[in-house]
Formats: sequence, C-alpha cells, structure tokens
Amino acid sequence: MITAEEIMKDNLDPIPKYRLMRDVINLNKDNIKLANAKKEVLETKWVNDIVNLQWEDGSWGQFHSMSQFSQSIMTTEQALRRLLILGLDQDDQPIQKAFSYMERYLLREVDLRDYKEKKHDWDLLTRLFVATWMLIIDPSNELAVEIAKNWSKIITYAFSKDNYSHECYKEAYYEIHKSSKGKHMWGFQNFYVIALLTGYLPSDIESKFLDYIMNSENGIYYIYDSCLKTVPDKFCSKLASKYITACELLSSYSLFPSKCKYFIDWINENISEDGFWDMGQVVKDKIHFPLSNSWRKTIDRKIDCTVRIQALLSKL
Repeated sequence: MITAEEIMKDNLDPIPKYRLMRDVINLNKDNIKLANAKKEVLETKWVNDIVNLQWEDGSWGQFHSMSQFSQSIMTTEQALRRLLILGLDQDDQPIQKAFSYMERYLLREVDLRDYKEKKHDWDLLTRLFVATWMLIIDPSNELAVEIAKNWSKIITYAFSKDNYSHECYKEAYYEIHKSSKGKHMWGFQNFYVIALLTGYLPSDIESKFLDYIMNSENGIYYIYDSCLKTVPDKFCSKLASKYITACELLSSYSLFPSKCKYFIDWINENISEDGFWDMGQVVKDKIHFPLSNSWRKTIDRKIDCTVRIQALLSKL
C-alpha cells in the first residue's frame, strides 16, 4: 500500500492534496501549508461551479428533491454533500451561507421550496433532513442537537430490550414527535437518522443499533440498498462506491471499527499492484469523484480513489 507521504511527492491537484493533508496526514488546522492548500481548493473549477449556483438566501433552490419546476440543476443537499467532499467546511463562506439558511428554517423564519408530501408528517421529516446537515457541519448547534436528542430517545427505547422492538419504536415515535398517527411513520434505516445520531446513543444501544443496520437486508436508504455484511463482487463499480459511502457514514460511530474487519479485509484485497486503489472510470458521479481537476490521466483517478479510501481507513 502506498503511503500518504509517498503520494504527496507527486504533483497533486489542489483538492486531493488538501484532503490528503487534512484527512490522512491530519495536519493541524492552523498549519500554514494546510491553509495555503485550502486557498487553492477554493479557487478550483469544481468548487466554483457549485458556488456560482448558490442562491442569495444560501440555498440552491429546493432542499431535498428536484421537481419539474426546479430552477437549479442540483438540490441544496447535493451541493452541500459535494462541497464537503471537496474539502469545504464551516469556516468557508458558501457553507456558512447555507448553514444560516438551514438555521432560519429550523427557527421557522423561512420555508423550504420542496413539494410537501402529504402522506408523511412533512414538517417532521424536513426538520430531520435539515438538522442532519447542520450537525454534519457543526455538531454543536443547539437547534439541531435538540432534534438529535429526540431521535436518540426513540432509538434508545426501541433497542432497550435484547432485540429491536418495532412496537417500542412506534410507541416512542408518536409519543416524542407528537406526530399524527394518520401520517406515515418514518423508519430509521436511512442516511438522515444514522448520520444524525452519531455520538447520541449509549454504548450498549449503539452496539445493537449498528448490528441491526449492518445485518439488515435493506441496507441504508438513500445510500446502499443491500446487506452491508456482504461485500460487492466488483470493486470497480458504482455499487462498490455506494458501499464505501455507507461505511463512511457508519465510521463516525465509535464502535464501528470493532465491527468492520470484513470491510477492511475487502479494501485491502483490492489494492492494485502499484499500491494504489483504483475503482475505475465508472465511479465518476460528480459527487464523490472526481477530486482531481481531470481524469484524463489514469494516475489522477488512482490518487482520488486512494485518498478517499485512506481517509476512511484513518478513522478505522
């Protein structure tokens, strides 16, 4: 396996260089080399293509889902996910503007532009969606923390016995959310609830929660729709990239490293002979990849894939 230090000897494009320095080598935030690398990131085409689409209110139009009436080519969620992957964080103005917009929504000062689904308690769900992204950006925000605490109470009650109890989940869901029973109940096997609850579950509950998610045949809604205990057959595939996304999400849980030896083994089995990981051209989705300015050169694709995987392994 090639090391981060060895990769740094190459003439890297700004984004993989910065991600490597920040997420793998773990340079301090006040390191001058890291700060200079960040400035280069903010000047890249990938970042500016998204920032130039940001609306004055801090959003990118609709928040969660596109419609035929959408006036932007991406949702606010898609823009945030991509910008965070490119290396931006809460110190950067585009993220700050989006965060302010989301905070105003939780304060009920603005509304989202999304179509309001009638079968769900749409206010409950959109507040979950918004709070999740706020906590990803700033885990200390009090408005979002309160929403996370409520979901934590529900999950804790649902897993308080030896096994998951759907009846307990249903009871706590309607009691804590004060949601009408005439509205469709939202499950917890999805990106939002899992991302929201990082750090909010007692250790014993977290262990049972992770086991349930990882062994479920349904995977994680919005991310990966198969059992996480079964690794993809092909490493060079969109499915494998989605699988890694699911593990990136779970890696924020303190107990995940002790439960994912099979994943690490699969990752290590797919190192190329030259020490890089290469997931192939097919994984270019304009979200997770590319990081480099272009993939015309194979080495740039290999660097991007390797930076992503090394950043994940550094958390495990």
